[in-house]
Amino acid sequence: MKETFLREPIGDHVYFGSVRDERYKTNLLAVNLILPLRRETMTGNALVPMILEKGYEDYPTFQAFSKKLNLMYGASAGSSISKIGDKAVLTLMMSVIDDNYALSGELLLKESAEVLMGMLLRPAMKKGLFDEKTLMLQKQYLIDTIESEINDKRRYALMKTVSLMFEGEAFGEDRFGTVEGVKAITAEETAAAYRRIIDEATVEILHVGMGDPSCAKEVCKKAFAGLTRHPADFAETEIQIGSGEVKNVIERFNVTQSKLCLGFKTDVKPDSTLLNPMRMAVAILGGTPTSKLFLNVREKKSLCYYCAARFDRTKGIMMIDSGVEHDKIDEAKEAILEQLQAVCDGDFTDTDMEFASLSLQNSFRSMGESAYSMELYYLTQTVLGLSGTPEEQSEAIAKVQKHEIIEAAKHIRLHTVYLLTGENVKR
Repeated sequence: MKETFLREPIGDHVYFGSVRDERYKTNLLAVNLILPLRRETMTGNALVPMILEKGYEDYPTFQAFSKKLNLMYGASAGSSISKIGDKAVLTLMMSVIDDNYALSGELLLKESAEVLMGMLLRPAMKKGLFDEKTLMLQKQYLIDTIESEINDKRRYALMKTVSLMFEGEAFGEDRFGTVEGVKAITAEETAAAYRRIIDEATVEILHVGMGDPSCAKEVCKKAFAGLTRHPADFAETEIQIGSGEVKNVIERFNVTQSKLCLGFKTDVKPDSTLLNPMRMAVAILGGTPTSKLFLNVREKKSLCYYCAARFDRTKGIMMIDSGVEHDKIDEAKEAILEQLQAVCDGDFTDTDMEFASLSLQNSFRSMGESAYSMELYYLTQTVLGLSGTPEEQSEAIAKVQKHEIIEAAKHIRLHTVYLLTGENVKR
């Protein structure tokens, strides 16, 4: 059975969407809390879901909650925090085997919805505060997570480039906040953050699986029916083409390999007719093992250890990151920009287009292999106000013409050059 996405309101700014597909033998249920992206709320937004995933009123300890999940045939529960354009998305999710495989006729999908609503709306709190031990453990886990991103120098360089491109804007901040912010947040502030989230969030509940989601939908509808909330208004995500002088920043660490990141802005919005041509342009440039950056900058000229391009449609930006020897930084940068100019000039073959198209088509078609990928796809489409299945996206990619790719590439403007290099490297 081909998947069909159905979505309907079940409360005040609360929506239930479902993708039924018999390929899955499980059911994934995710509650996504969508909020305006604000610098001052990032730490609380990141910390609260990490606490909520550890249990709730009926199972207030992690041990008791783990036992409950084990009794549900090893169901899993978790949380995440992400950015989609200028919106923050806080997620609680559960995955459980379909009811058809329950040995004693248990209604596992309904039970998953009840557990999720308990995690979200009936957390384990005493006198209005989260358990102190759980709070401290999750604060340390969040600190460790932030520090691990800093230790991964390739990831750090990409994050730093984004922060420079959107300096002073919430999008430029790490979705987890800062170590200093996590250390400083109090029990009272964390509880207040939880209440704010429940009060202000637009709620998108998504089901992906083979089961009938109607029972889960009713559980969620009932859970929100008695709540008085004040969902926040959203400003439209800003997507602007880069203009003015290019920002150049050098940062020094004790590293043996320099990280060179180039950040580009475009004015291509998620609903633009140039979106798929832009995807093709980025894939031809640096999105596949046969791309111009890989074959020319990395292989032929041996200027870098890796060199790749990626496009974020939610904010209209392209990133190119590379790992280079200290003495090849300038040469690598020049070669990268030459390859971008080549795409703008139409200096690519039908074979280049074919490989890029097949790669992108395959990425959309393979989404169906994972319930998590499907949930993320339809969540992103919903947040961006778009429709269309992965299969339809794949078909649209196949129709992109060369002149459209050239036009899209001309909307790419260099905004920021960030270099992470050695402490003794002369620049």
